[in-house]
Amino acid sequence: MEYQNVTKLLNGEITPEVLDMEEGTLVLFRGRHSIHRVSPNESDRLRILAVLAYNSEPNIALSESARHTFYGRLT
Repeated sequence: MEYQNVTKLLNGEITPEVLDMEEGTLVLFRGRHSIHRVSPNESDRLRILAVLAYNSEPNIALSESARHTFYGRLT
């Protein structure tokens, strides 16, 4: 999980890589393994977010916490 590098980042000892993207850019990354953030959407256009996930084991469901994070509600 790179805890040493996370600590360095939070302490300002290293700086993150900043991606220079134009409007409409598609970025794929392992969010669980990447410290990331997005800028606020300040336009009148809707920002689309797609979460791609899979499990290698059958019959695995998202936890309540994950469902709330992804969908904003549990039902």
